[in-house]
Amino acid sequence: MYDEKILHQVADKCPEYEAITAAQGYGISFLTNLEALEDAQCDLCVYWQSGSCDIFQKHHKKY
Repeated sequence: MYDEKILHQVADKCPEYEAITAAQGYGISFLTNLEALEDAQCDLCVYWQSGSCDIFQKHHKKY
């Protein structure tokens, strides 16, 4: 697994980041984690794909 700090740093700068909850159209509700809506984190992104995201793979070594 990857360190949460790295997951946050890459996601904060990612031009393609899209939270899973936003993509599913839940918005803010009891079904979503409010923290997940506020804080970008790679493993909460629709493009994460168990860490095989191209952007993450290209940039996580910087951190």
